[in-house]
Amino acid sequence: LCSTARMARGSFVGFWIAALGLPVLAWRRSPHCAIVCAAASEVPRPRLHLRMAASATGTVAAERPPLAVVTGANTGIGFHVAGQLAERGYEVVLACRNKERGEAAVLALKEQYGAAVSVRLELIDLASFASVRAFAARLAAATPPPSSVGGLALLVCNAGLNSASVSQAPEAQLTEDGVDVLYQSNYLSHFLLTLLLLPLLRAAHGRVVSVTSVIHRSASPSQLELIRRVREPYVGFYGLSKLAQICAGSELHRRFGGEGGVAFHSVNPGGVASDIWREYPAWQRWLFPLFFASTEAAAKSVVQACVCEEGRPPAAPVYWNGYFGASRLRAFEYWSPIAARSTSVPSAPSDAACDDAVATQVWNSSVEALRAG
Repeated sequence: LCSTARMARGSFVGFWIAALGLPVLAWRRSPHCAIVCAAASEVPRPRLHLRMAASATGTVAAERPPLAVVTGANTGIGFHVAGQLAERGYEVVLACRNKERGEAAVLALKEQYGAAVSVRLELIDLASFASVRAFAARLAAATPPPSSVGGLALLVCNAGLNSASVSQAPEAQLTEDGVDVLYQSNYLSHFLLTLLLLPLLRAAHGRVVSVTSVIHRSASPSQLELIRRVREPYVGFYGLSKLAQICAGSELHRRFGGEGGVAFHSVNPGGVASDIWREYPAWQRWLFPLFFASTEAAAKSVVQACVCEEGRPPAAPVYWNGYFGASRLRAFEYWSPIAARSTSVPSAPSDAACDDAVATQVWNSSVEALRAG
């Protein structure tokens, strides 16, 4: 994970003072920017070709396409990840909490990405371990053993909350499982889902891609001891949940990666004009789309991590970014003038995310919380 190029240390404050100036905004609106962005996005998107298999009776039928599960796929980045994977030939399961919104997303995906795309809805509530287990059981029952193609090829851990979208009231901080609702929804339930689906993923030599955040750099592993406690005053665990995603990927790779195993990667999309900001003031919701990448552009970075050759097992975990320049300057992990789209932009995550001792600490804390829940 940390063998990728180390980033130069830059002044974050100074960067934003310069980056948010009117010249950059004018450039973003200029035809030159459009040309550069279009060139960056012109990467071939090969569709998967289904192989034909002869049955025992001699008839020929198409084998089942590879399966991809995308959590939180009814909106934002997850919506377009699901659509772009389906466009490439995957059968995509939209793992969503709300039935009405999930069904609307299925219809919208078919309208935007083509009526022939294979997308379906399965309900899951990431604030409930019981719901996660029920989802995994249904998926396992409906997924046949992989042949030369097919099987569970991808698990995209995308769904998440931020501190503005959860209640800080003491009585609402913990889930029914006794874990902080944000931490469980963003990380711990995805960790449980990954463990439950590992047999299917290993059989298909699949990969797990987590949508993380540069905010993981602000988190301290010492916060792990607080994930099952009510905090007064409230302390948010968004950064901790994103750090845990990366650390868990490293530990999962150590235990279940390698030859014949599963690949575990993470993608920091950077600033994205998604509805994760829906609880923020109106002026911020108006401003962000002027600078930040669209959800469709950010989804391309996630899909690239799902399909690129360098991410195929037995590849070690990689931390990819949604903006050009992030490999050279840490500030570009937040934002740069050009979104990476379908170009792989790796960098090194935080020192804590690269620490094997922290990965073990995250693993032990996660297992303990799952057993208690």
